[in-house]
Amino acid sequence: MDQQKRFERWRLRLPKSAADLVLVTIEEIVPVFLGQKFGWYPDYAAGSAFAVGPNCIPLQRRTGENWPTVEISFDKRHRPLLGITFATLPEFCKRQTKEGTEKISRFEANVVEGPAFFHLCKGHRKNFDCNFGYPWVSLAPKQKIRKEIDTLKSILPWLVDLFDDGIPQTWLVAPAGYVHPHAFLSPASNTFRRSG
Repeated sequence: MDQQKRFERWRLRLPKSAADLVLVTIEEIVPVFLGQKFGWYPDYAAGSAFAVGPNCIPLQRRTGENWPTVEISFDKRHRPLLGITFATLPEFCKRQTKEGTEKISRFEANVVEGPAFFHLCKGHRKNFDCNFGYPWVSLAPKQKIRKEIDTLKSILPWLVDLFDDGIPQTWLVAPAGYVHPHAFLSPASNTFRRSG
């Protein structure tokens, strides 16, 4: 079963608030990327269920020297939350194994298997502001989701421009943490660096 079909099966089991967030993401966020020549490929990460969870929408632009790649991941506990992880993937990436690392093609790789990966953030630079939605109960869930999606939409032009211009080399070697108000370099990126 390809990744899109696994996502649709996962989506059917969601409670209403989480389902509402997924729906508005598909209707309003995913088309922004599709309009910028990204694709939701059923063979993303070679279609591996190990490499990509069923709660994820992976989007990739398969052009250029380094492929812009985004994973929109929804909360595994079915809360109305999502996070966006982004990177650019060179021709060859690396995968962690029990024995160390192995070189893999970017056709096999997911977003975290490139040289560095980042979380998209709201821009507050506090309390790891890289989740969109809400973790607990809301008295006005639809309004809260609307506000969070509008915030996310306002940041997407910045992300598209970043991909068009190229992720700065200084970001790829920076210490983990905020490299920009809208970008948090994951500490796990160090794994790739240490493996040479």
